[in-house]
Amino acid sequence: MTSPDGEPETRHALRQIVPWVVSVGLHGGLVALGFLITWSVVSLVDDDDPVLVTAEFDALSYDPLPSMVAEPRTDAEPIEPTRIPVESLQQELREQLAALDVPSIGLDLPGPPRVTADFAAAATASSATFVGMTTTNARRIVYVIDASGSMIRSMQIVIRELARSLDALSPRQEFAVIFFQRNQAVMVPPARRLTAATAQARARALEWIGDHVVPAGRSNPLAALEQGIRLGPDVIFLLSENITGSGEFEIDQADLLDLLDELNPIDRATGRRATRINCVQFLDPDPLETLRRIAEQHGGPDGYRFLSRAELGL
Repeated sequence: MTSPDGEPETRHALRQIVPWVVSVGLHGGLVALGFLITWSVVSLVDDDDPVLVTAEFDALSYDPLPSMVAEPRTDAEPIEPTRIPVESLQQELREQLAALDVPSIGLDLPGPPRVTADFAAAATASSATFVGMTTTNARRIVYVIDASGSMIRSMQIVIRELARSLDALSPRQEFAVIFFQRNQAVMVPPARRLTAATAQARARALEWIGDHVVPAGRSNPLAALEQGIRLGPDVIFLLSENITGSGEFEIDQADLLDLLDELNPIDRATGRRATRINCVQFLDPDPLETLRRIAEQHGGPDGYRFLSRAELGL
């Protein structure tokens, strides 16, 4: 018998079966090879019992790693810092100023502590302190300071005390600084008004003083006192070595007291004056005791202080 294409039937059947037989044989070989490989790997595994991993919390310990920071060398020679000869520089500056005979108010050379370091006590938000005198309930403060030639050697001390006083003020307080020289009132800007005692305002005031105020000549305090009282302060701190002056700028004590009484009269309803005037007699005593009399009339029993040369260590 033959297939439709003329090929014998037996031969045709073999051609159909052989591919299947070959395929089954190849797949069987692959399965056997896989089984052989798996059996070989398993037989190589160690048959030891598995290790049980446990955490022993009662025996915890911390062994830090060695520090990666290099240890300082102990054999290196210490480096000595360069020291500036401050004392020699101070002495040189003082000699230059002495040769010029005109001190620079803005130059504050550090030196041995003075007695004045204890003057400026801690002030509250409504008090003011100047060279040891403290006034409470003072929201508006004016400083009237002598800038005549007699202050040329000691103005630096006054400026330091002024700086301490200003530093103790709070921004809720207001202040003004007026110097009297000859017949003039030299007011620290802003002129003719008080300014809030902020840190910036205090710094500007001291900087301006350092640049513009140089004691010279003789003085008359009338213009400065009048301008200060017209600002309406709660307290005026008045400092002078010779408040009545001398020569062409001399003023009679009685005239000065009368003018102050007119500018700062007693209120009939309260029996008080609107402005308290605290007075500092500076360096030398005044035979007329004019500042003491002003303090008695306008500042009260604790409104006067004599600050002597001995107390300042001069």
